[in-house]
Amino acid sequence: MTDNNTIELTPFRADLTRALARRGERLLAATDLAEEVAALEPLEAYYIIREIGFDQALPILLKLSQEQLEACVDLDCWNRHDFAVDSLDEWLATFALAGPETLAETFFSLDYVVQLLFLAKTVTVYDPDTDQVPQKDKEKGTSRAMTPDGFYLLELRVDMGLRIHPFTLLDAMYQYDLTATHQLLSEVRVDLSTQIEEEALRFRNGRMQDIGFVTPDEASILFSRPASRQSSPRPQKPIASILTRVPSVYAGPLIETTLLQQALSLITDQENLSRLEQEIVWTINSAIIAYGEKTQDTKQITDIAKRVRDTISLGLESLLAKEGFDGPLNSAAAAAKASDLLDAWYITDLFRHGFAATQNLQQEMRQALRDPQFRAWYDLSETQQSDTSDDRLERAFVSALLSRHPLQGGFDLAKTEDVKAFACLADIDVAQVRLKDLVAHICGQS
Repeated sequence: MTDNNTIELTPFRADLTRALARRGERLLAATDLAEEVAALEPLEAYYIIREIGFDQALPILLKLSQEQLEACVDLDCWNRHDFAVDSLDEWLATFALAGPETLAETFFSLDYVVQLLFLAKTVTVYDPDTDQVPQKDKEKGTSRAMTPDGFYLLELRVDMGLRIHPFTLLDAMYQYDLTATHQLLSEVRVDLSTQIEEEALRFRNGRMQDIGFVTPDEASILFSRPASRQSSPRPQKPIASILTRVPSVYAGPLIETTLLQQALSLITDQENLSRLEQEIVWTINSAIIAYGEKTQDTKQITDIAKRVRDTISLGLESLLAKEGFDGPLNSAAAAAKASDLLDAWYITDLFRHGFAATQNLQQEMRQALRDPQFRAWYDLSETQQSDTSDDRLERAFVSALLSRHPLQGGFDLAKTEDVKAFACLADIDVAQVRLKDLVAHICGQS
């Protein structure tokens, strides 16, 4: 058996290979789709749907459990503290392709407060017998309709260009369950939209934390000073949570050869490995929040997973250096020592050590900008900047280091906006030399 085959058979790579095998197109080809979808963690299901797109995802959507669908809505239909009606409309429009009954059944399977919120954001409900109904605005062309049971007058709040007209949705709901629909409208009529939204957000935030998406304040801890001591004794079993597997969009970056991957490949105890995988997933989820990204763009999420992977690897190397290890990073000895560190430190602490290793470099960049000539070069207006490839790359290099979380930039002329994390101490050394040369070049000009 070759060394390559041995690597392929490690428990960690086996876990990631299984995750990659659950990608959307392969999942759609499964002989028992319902069984395969039922086995997906909610986060896995969401990313698979986002990766293949709504146009192809209907067979998977129709097999989602209530918990899986709820997670999809939580992840996709909020802009920080604001509910995104158009995003939920996009999901509902796909379900509507299977018919009005499926549309209504799907809507009723959502969290009750989300049902109230969607309706409160799209229609105003009047009781013609008791409410003072304003005159219809002919100039605005306000849309109104009576409910099928004749109890309520509905008025479209604003024309948001939704794919599923709220009246069409309500008609399907009345056909599916008249009593439940009447109850929803009776509550929408008397409750304030802001109060409903606050309650829905509170429930949503709780569920998000259950799958590893913490608040922005909690996520910012990733970029704080790391702990100086190793973690306290840790449980060998995974943390009790519904999230226990690596989604495929995270698995791709993690399966690539890095110090982190080499260290994880040495772990043979499955419970210990599952705990570490879960910590990595939670760290990626926290980083998504900390970097201010949205989960809809799977390419961007994959880039975040790469940043987390590289920053953890940098943290491992930084701690190895502090312990006096000076061997090559691709050696068996380095992997073994890094594996020991995984047992001694929480993944979030390793990330923080990696981030801390970049701070001196960022400080050197800020110090360089105190030089009037260097500052004048950097502050040149876009029309005054040199259009040479070298100048554009160097500006991207400086901007990436000055970002809130220092990153590598200026490495691809075709995509000067691309950035990536520092993956090893050698990356930092190279950047320090590049910065020194750039300052000498700029400040040496007359």
